[in-house]
Amino acid sequence: MSKLKWILGLSFLAGMLLLLSHCSVSSVPMQVLVPAEVSIEQAIEHVGIMDHSRRNRRRMADLTEGFLTRESIVADATAAEFCLKGLAEKLNASPRFTPVVIYGEQAAGINLYGMPRDLPWEAVQRICDRYRLDALIVLEHYESDIFLKQRGSRKKGEDDESRRHEFKLTISVGSGWKIYVPDSRRVIDADIYRDSKHWNASGKSRREAMRRLPDKREAINQAGYYSGMRYGERISPTWITLTRTYYSKGCPEFETAKRYVRSGDWQAAEQLWLDVADGPDRELAGKATYNLAFSAEIRGKLEQALELARKAYNRFGNRKAFNYMGELQARILERQRLEEQLD
Repeated sequence: MSKLKWILGLSFLAGMLLLLSHCSVSSVPMQVLVPAEVSIEQAIEHVGIMDHSRRNRRRMADLTEGFLTRESIVADATAAEFCLKGLAEKLNASPRFTPVVIYGEQAAGINLYGMPRDLPWEAVQRICDRYRLDALIVLEHYESDIFLKQRGSRKKGEDDESRRHEFKLTISVGSGWKIYVPDSRRVIDADIYRDSKHWNASGKSRREAMRRLPDKREAINQAGYYSGMRYGERISPTWITLTRTYYSKGCPEFETAKRYVRSGDWQAAEQLWLDVADGPDRELAGKATYNLAFSAEIRGKLEQALELARKAYNRFGNRKAFNYMGELQARILERQRLEEQLD
């Protein structure tokens, strides 16, 4: 056998083993509450959301006539309102805050570039007293940039009429936020965050592809809304979906347990995995112990899940359990941070 055939044979065998290994597992989605990136003290529950970028934008339009169009100023002003709505929706979905969007309030503090100076504490206190707020979240800066990239694709042997036109629309948003706490006169967070939203479209002609992209104004508003949602994820605990895999083939017990998992009978599935974990086959015992760790995590028993994953790796050499240990350790640390933010 030639060296090339030997290498190709090994590659084929490795591919088949990888395919079989993926076919031997099943996946289960799970909802997990993760902590916020920015920790806010527990006493703060009722928060106001206010746009202060409009005042800065109006002043900038007066001073930069000829460089910025009125259309772009108005577009960003509308998108900033969508940014507030996105933040409010994300906070409403969180167990942490009760938000209210505030319109029509005025406060001094103008700066043409980047983040403006802090609002006067007298103005912050007045607004918080009026709306019975613990803190005021202020959009101090808002800007957006639009990028449109085009590329044509044509398969070998096709003529120009078969060429497809592809476009990628990107709107980059810079939103600057500050969180004012009037009781302690502290600004908890003061930073400009960058977020981008993308759209892809293709067509047989440039016009057809462009028609499949969203309207410019609509896209700008969607990007603003997305930016507000992203900031909500940064300051508030957020529900995310994790996907966990478990062994569902390899022995009759695994296949039966899979049906129990699908029907939500975790106790019956665990009993089958326990039987296999106590059996003579060390490879199957390691997989069953891994499955028991997975089941413990689903039930919220993270320390127990970590102990079982460690057992699956240390005693039975299950490699999948090694990576799983790191994921569980990260979740335990996140849970500690979450408890600090919610309790």
